[in-house]
Amino acid sequence: MTSSLAITKSTLKEKSISNFFNSLKNPFQSSPAWSDKEAELFSHIEIMNQSALMTISDLKGNIIHANELFCKVSKYTLDEVLNKPHNIIRHPDTLPAVFKDMWSTIRSGKVWQGELKNRAKDGTDYWVIATVAPVLGANGKPIKYISVRYDITKQKQVEEELRQAKKNIDKELFENVTYAKQIHSSFLSNNEGLEACNDSFLLYKARKIISGDFYKIERNDNKLTVVVGDSTGHGVSASYISVLALNILTRVMKFCCEDPAKTLAMINKELNRITQLNSEKKLMESADMIMCCIDKDLMKIHYASAKMKAFIVRDGEIIMLEKDRCSVGESTKKEFKISNRMMDLKKGDCLYICSDGLKDQIGGDNNKCIGSKNILSLIKSLQGNSMHEQKEIIAETLVAWQGDNEQTDDITLFGIRI
Repeated sequence: MTSSLAITKSTLKEKSISNFFNSLKNPFQSSPAWSDKEAELFSHIEIMNQSALMTISDLKGNIIHANELFCKVSKYTLDEVLNKPHNIIRHPDTLPAVFKDMWSTIRSGKVWQGELKNRAKDGTDYWVIATVAPVLGANGKPIKYISVRYDITKQKQVEEELRQAKKNIDKELFENVTYAKQIHSSFLSNNEGLEACNDSFLLYKARKIISGDFYKIERNDNKLTVVVGDSTGHGVSASYISVLALNILTRVMKFCCEDPAKTLAMINKELNRITQLNSEKKLMESADMIMCCIDKDLMKIHYASAKMKAFIVRDGEIIMLEKDRCSVGESTKKEFKISNRMMDLKKGDCLYICSDGLKDQIGGDNNKCIGSKNILSLIKSLQGNSMHEQKEIIAETLVAWQGDNEQTDDITLFGIRI
């Protein structure tokens, strides 16, 4: 298809455009006076008349011909549109920039295509896909414009109905997820538990409304129990695993609160039992998890870690806590091997526990993960600040790093000064 539409004088036989189209009574029947090419042309025009809204306009955009389908859809008679500009059907919702682009294109001898929202004589709206092409004269300049439009109003109505349905579904889903967040939050430690930790902080950010990360902090005299977990994935499914893990934790801590390895092993066993109830559709869900028991009288930390990262900053040096290479909920009893570990503490030690979401955040100049090295370096540089100040600086640094990127994962960072 060429970029312009040429209509020869021999074809029109010096008739006006309007008379030419109106003279086509039955173009499918050949006339002795017509050549085969003329008969074929007339057939094409009749097919167009039955399927498309067509107008021809002068260089100013005034309509000099409109076919029956155009008049039927626009609800204007032919007499009402002849010598009138096309803005007779212009809808106020269509931006002026659309028409500016169209005129710029067709005046340069090119074909313009696009969707247009029009308004019929009775005020009803209708949509079309329009193709506007210039008719070029002998000098290669436009002498007229032909516009062919296909009515897509029903399609647009269906699209709008789908948009509205999606909007309603999104609203209902948002309400359900928000309520699920409230349920999830009820299983987490309340503010009183956090405030009892003295010089400490908790940075907790869900990727999408509800988090798959979880924590539990309990204090009994000078003994503190801290549990942090990171469920597989994020969102509702991950939060479901975290609620299960917290629920099981609450029950088993009554029997083995000072035995972190045994506690995590019992959670692993129970999670496996629950997620494998349906033998046909076994859930492959798990959580990295750490349980720390801190005794401030004895200045010792007793802990067990299932892939969860934790470290202590002491006198400007970073001491990584050992972790086992198994996640809670992913292994059978025989495969799940986790150990209790103990470490002496010194006054002024700062303990940090973080989920993978912190180091995995995408951003920076090269859109890369912030990485463990940068996180450790930042925290090491903040040891002269209070834990509250550290939280603010880390949060601000994370926001600056993230920039316009979405949050990559749920983020949890717990810090406490001994």
